[in-house]
Amino acid sequence: MNMKRLWSKEKIFKKVKPVIIMVVLFSVLSGSVMTVQNKKAQALCTPCVLCIPFETNLTVLVLNIIQEFMDNIIEDNIEDHLNQEENWIVEDFFEDFWLPALAELTEFLGAFGVYQVEMVGAFFDAKSHLETRRLLFELHAEANKDYHVSDDFCWFGTQARSLASSESRARVNLLALSERALQRHIGYEDSSSADNIQNDANARWAQFVNTYCDPKDNNWNSAGSGLDFACDRDGVGGGTAAGATDRARVNIDIDYTRLVEIPRTLDIDFTNNTAATPDEEDVMALSANLYGNRVLTQRFSQEQLEKHKGARSLYNELRGAEAGRSIATHSFNSIVAMKSAGTGSSATGTPQTGSYAAAIVRELMPPGTPDEEIFAIMGENPSYYAQLEILGKKIYQDPKFFANLYDKPANVERKSVAMKAIELMIDRALFESELRQEMMMSVMLASELRQRQGEINRDLSKNDE
Repeated sequence: MNMKRLWSKEKIFKKVKPVIIMVVLFSVLSGSVMTVQNKKAQALCTPCVLCIPFETNLTVLVLNIIQEFMDNIIEDNIEDHLNQEENWIVEDFFEDFWLPALAELTEFLGAFGVYQVEMVGAFFDAKSHLETRRLLFELHAEANKDYHVSDDFCWFGTQARSLASSESRARVNLLALSERALQRHIGYEDSSSADNIQNDANARWAQFVNTYCDPKDNNWNSAGSGLDFACDRDGVGGGTAAGATDRARVNIDIDYTRLVEIPRTLDIDFTNNTAATPDEEDVMALSANLYGNRVLTQRFSQEQLEKHKGARSLYNELRGAEAGRSIATHSFNSIVAMKSAGTGSSATGTPQTGSYAAAIVRELMPPGTPDEEIFAIMGENPSYYAQLEILGKKIYQDPKFFANLYDKPANVERKSVAMKAIELMIDRALFESELRQEMMMSVMLASELRQRQGEINRDLSKNDE
């Protein structure tokens, strides 16, 4: 519509253009003539007979008309140019150039923005990946530091593996020793004192002659003196077989130090049904000599127990005496049980616990010390007592232990916990020993007060009468 309007204005302008030019030319020529004539008239001072009436008003009118017409033309022309410029901006520049360029720019910025976001995301991924790998490396280093266990700590772990089972076996052996001592005194079936006191004495004398007798005792100075005749296993005149068959066991039935105190491990195990070992025989012989060298009394018959109240009362008193004696025997049996052979042998018979203990003891021995010498000290299957001694004493006697404390903090903490655990086990053993000591003291006190108690009871009875 704008284009049609512009075309009609241009057509009108072409038609009126000659008229406008003629009017302007006429006005200019008229004004020039009149001006010249006016000047000449003024110069000649002659009246202006050629001036057109109302010339000035006509000129003003014509100029106003021309100005108005030109203002409209100029205004329309400016408006047309603005419309053309607007149409060019909207239709040509914006739609043909700006809009596609904006679309391409938007697409480019979108793609570039996504690409930038992808790069930023890649940076974040790389950052997260590097941080994760750094954390993984830190954890690897920490694990290597914390879980790289030193050899010193392995000594604690490997040596303590059979402590619980060895302690359980020691308690079984303790129960067996206590039962055997009790059965001997009360004349249990198949015991040496089942029939009478003399049978027990005869059996112990035969054992002494064949196993423990030393002819050099009892002031021996020549053949036939000392205990030659007592130790003659073949009888008087039967030959020269006198004294113990194993010289290492001579008088060991009365030698507490050599039998119990010095050895760390005794070959004692009452959990099997095999024949008694020399250590088992020696311990029972020593126990019989220490606690109840003579059994309580001759056995009471059924008739005596039924008819005589005094026999019943005496038997009760004998049982009370045996109860007090069993407390003292229990202390001895506990020490022997702690030193009885421990567990730790593999299915093939290899003493694993003994090997671990030997490795610790070997560090304290001169170089080249044979294993036989080490096993002679602690035994091939170390007892509960021997294992506690190694864990609670022998390890700390090695200077390398203190030098190896310069170790990773985690290993030092582990060693500290292991040492605390060993300390608790030793404290438990000491506590049990103190309980046995207190029980013995109470029995001794009761025995000392028994006589005084009888006197007081008799006095009270007299006063009541």
